[in-house]
Amino acid sequence: MTTTARRLVSLALLLSLAGTALGFSPIDPHGKPANTEAGKVEHYAVWKDDDGWHVRTMTKEHDHHFRGVIEVKGGAFEKVKGYKLEHKGAQNDLFIEGPEHHQITFDFSTKGSIDGVDFHVKGNEPMLSFTLMIGVKDPKFEPDRVFIGKAGVHPSDNPFQIPAHGK
Repeated sequence: MTTTARRLVSLALLLSLAGTALGFSPIDPHGKPANTEAGKVEHYAVWKDDDGWHVRTMTKEHDHHFRGVIEVKGGAFEKVKGYKLEHKGAQNDLFIEGPEHHQITFDFSTKGSIDGVDFHVKGNEPMLSFTLMIGVKDPKFEPDRVFIGKAGVHPSDNPFQIPAHGK
């Protein structure tokens, strides 16, 4: 490898590490992850497409609680709407958009189906932060149960951050 090639590789590695340290994510959220239909083991699917951002929870047959907070920094949420939510009974699902449109808090009880929330983000360079947990009494972050983008990447941190408009 030439000296120039080594320098370019070193620079790319340095920029990647610096981006991670500054909160930028190498995760590509574009495209729906595989296995995002009801009847699968409990998990989250998070992706972006031409219709905006989507967060889905799904389970195979048992009831599971999914709790989380989605925050936007440097922008605001718009067109926030629920997806297949039940509004009464044992499977009562809810989400609340903060008064300044910077936060969405949700609590879904999903059993053999899909629940979710869809939204758009406005702003020049907004950053999304996702805090996603599973469980009732002791909710916890399970990275192997979170699938992001077409590649189904698992985040390493909770919360994890993704630029709202870019890669």
